[in-house]
Amino acid sequence: MILDTLDRAARYYANHRLFEQAFAFAKSPDFKALPTGTHKLQGDDLFVIIADDHAREHDAKLEAHRKYIDIQLTIDGAFDIGWKSLHQCKTIEKPYDPENDVMLFADAPDFQMTLAPDTFAIFFPDDAHSPNAPKTFVKKAIFKVAVE
Repeated sequence: MILDTLDRAARYYANHRLFEQAFAFAKSPDFKALPTGTHKLQGDDLFVIIADDHAREHDAKLEAHRKYIDIQLTIDGAFDIGWKSLHQCKTIEKPYDPENDVMLFADAPDFQMTLAPDTFAIFFPDDAHSPNAPKTFVKKAIFKVAVE
């Protein structure tokens, strides 16, 4: 798991061949105006989901992915997200679903972090994470980067 700010993203380009393209898109002038929905950047290898979320009660479950690395980035507002090493997760709530690339756990996160605007977190397949419902409105981007 990596937590940092968008202005420092270049230090992570070497971690994956598509990270530079993802972060360049996130820094582009039109990025923050994208409507909600899925936007393909390089077919199924790199796409971004723009989501609007409102304050609500939400019992966030730890989730993990096998096919995609998540780059979660706040555009407007802020939200908390939990983390736990996948290898420390013990209680499977929903077995891996290959069609939706998700597995859910009932375990509690080891720690919580707040993603403020222009803050991102990168979650690799060995990182379980739980995006919590925001306390107020939030607009966020979830980049999906195919594991190589």
